[in-house]
Amino acid sequence: MNDADERSNNGSSRDPLTALYGDDLPVQPDPAFAAHLRARLESALVLPRRTEGVEMSGTDTAIANLNRPTDEPAATVPRSAAVPYLTVSRAADAIAWYVDALGAAVVGEPFEMDDGRIGHAELALSGGVFYLADEYPEIGVKAPAPQAVPVSLMIAVADTDVVLARARDMGATVNQDVREEHGSRNATIVDPFGHRWMLTGPVTGGAVPIQHGDVGYVSVWTPDADRAAAFYGHVLGWVYDPATHQVTNTRGHIGLFSVPSRQGMLCCYAVTDLAGARQSIIDGGGSVGELHEFDFGTVLDATDPAGAAFAVFRPAPATPRPDRNGAGPGELSYITYEVNDSAAFKNFYSRFLFWSFDPGSIDDGWQIRQTHPMAGLAGGSAHTVTVPMWTVDDIDAAVARVREAGGTVIDEPSQQSYGVSALCTDDQGTRFYLGQF
Repeated sequence: MNDADERSNNGSSRDPLTALYGDDLPVQPDPAFAAHLRARLESALVLPRRTEGVEMSGTDTAIANLNRPTDEPAATVPRSAAVPYLTVSRAADAIAWYVDALGAAVVGEPFEMDDGRIGHAELALSGGVFYLADEYPEIGVKAPAPQAVPVSLMIAVADTDVVLARARDMGATVNQDVREEHGSRNATIVDPFGHRWMLTGPVTGGAVPIQHGDVGYVSVWTPDADRAAAFYGHVLGWVYDPATHQVTNTRGHIGLFSVPSRQGMLCCYAVTDLAGARQSIIDGGGSVGELHEFDFGTVLDATDPAGAAFAVFRPAPATPRPDRNGAGPGELSYITYEVNDSAAFKNFYSRFLFWSFDPGSIDDGWQIRQTHPMAGLAGGSAHTVTVPMWTVDDIDAAVARVREAGGTVIDEPSQQSYGVSALCTDDQGTRFYLGQF
């Protein structure tokens, strides 16, 4: 039992400010600072100094941690620098939601003010505590506004998928569906009261669903789709259905369409919140089109500020995550975005896909960290072009097939850190890479 539990059980109370002037501390606090801090705490809590029975058990724990001898082993989870104190519009409902959805436990009895509002409540969660209270706009304390959450709260959970599903069913908005990063399964929600929670749990070993920002569908744009189907069928072994314009023998969703555009390929990105992505695209200077239903999800057409077409989609349930570098011959293994202004590209797409970028090996080249398949961009291009890399098992034989089908080999096969690649064009001038991994 920790100090907080013991104090909650025996009913004693401690003034948080007494810890500032204990005899065990070598330096006395400045009296003016202590008085100012006390006044701020009291006014923020909307609790008069004469109020009895209000306990803040996290204070003792925090002070004990601060005074822990330096030779004690550090905890595996970093100690919080501050106890979260949430403001909500309906505190009683919020308490019930945090208990049912996140597994929190109420510590003591919430303190109810004369007007019926909850002035202070304490909940234990994930090995720590947080406080909450109703809104008090008369002193400038209000709940977060929609799409304007300034602080995120990260909590460890035993099973990210289970907690996310329960929270979603109970009205939470999913900002980021489950994704595996840095050895854990993470997800992000906004609860019905406006607060943003980042869930992190252990890797379960099950099939990983498609992640926010992944490329779930690509459409190869060419002047003549039937002619392109014959070319890529010879080079990559694609089987093409002219009725649906889809390649039918690849794991990834690939379409072939006759479009008079230099762009080369359109990418469709997975998002968890289609309405939120739509608004972010518009706010970022892009434009949106119509919604379409496909077997892999609900798709929204869009155009970025530079005039490049793309799409976002809400994936169908149980959609698996694309492979990082393709699942085998004929699959998409890498995407290169050639753009005029790399800074504008990064600013726009990171708004709603939550991408981040690392410097690449060329001037104004950037690697996109999170997305599957892997992708990068290069700035300074006169035209916006999306160049795919298609996986082959024998690149020399594939290059020979490119020539046989009337295409051109721009760069002969060369050794790279990941394998061997070659830059080619099809028989209509559309560029692509071949990659042998």
